[in-house]
Amino acid sequence: MLEIIRENPKLVKDSVKKRGMDTKIVDNVIKLDEQWRKLKGDADQLRASRNKLSMQINELKKAKKDASKVIKEAAAVPGKLKELDGQMKELEQKLHDSLCGLPNVLHESVPEGKDSTQNQVIKEFGKKPTLKNPKNHVELIEMHNLADFDTAAKISGARWFFLKNELAVMALALAHYGVDFMRSQGYEFIIPPYFMNRQSYDGVAPLTDFENVMYKAEGEDLYAIATSEHPLTASRQDTITPDSKMPIRYVGFSTCFRKEAGAHGVDQK
Repeated sequence: MLEIIRENPKLVKDSVKKRGMDTKIVDNVIKLDEQWRKLKGDADQLRASRNKLSMQINELKKAKKDASKVIKEAAAVPGKLKELDGQMKELEQKLHDSLCGLPNVLHESVPEGKDSTQNQVIKEFGKKPTLKNPKNHVELIEMHNLADFDTAAKISGARWFFLKNELAVMALALAHYGVDFMRSQGYEFIIPPYFMNRQSYDGVAPLTDFENVMYKAEGEDLYAIATSEHPLTASRQDTITPDSKMPIRYVGFSTCFRKEAGAHGVDQK
């Protein structure tokens, strides 16, 4: 993403704008990158200067001349380099966090829209039923004894439920159907670990933005996965896969642990 921003910042800004986000987040990345590259240049110059000073010291000593002034100048270089390296590491972390907060670049065909009210209807099929007193899904589920929300709320809190009877059987059947279908298409079925460490998670999702909707094991470097996609993606970290082994096709099944705090429609039945 950083290379794309360096080469074509307008492309990234236009994509961010399409999502209804402030383009300042891209400007911030550009600013941090410029600051880091300047410090990198300064550090490189200092290292080159150190090498040059070392050569001067050797030449002066060989010529049996006074090298104390040059030695003193060379002695100051490591401290300056250490200071620059510290500043660079701090900027690297800020740059990393800012990049993690940037969404993927949208395809040019994606329309601009800040929320669902601007969605474009591509196609409709079927006939919409006309009901005088339509029931929402929660009412229908409770009417047929397919879930228990009240008991779950007592022992687990709001938004949890006991799935029961035919609906519980159907949930497993749908999952099994999905697995069978994907395996028939050549995908490898995997049930992944339900927890990941921060470093692995940081490689697949911006934790700086999503930590408030994720569950973390207290006192441990472990996060409950929000979807099987995350550990499946992380499983390829630090791995170079030759073209001959591509494409890699995984299909995962897991519980998805996330609070969904503030999610659209989360409190609407």
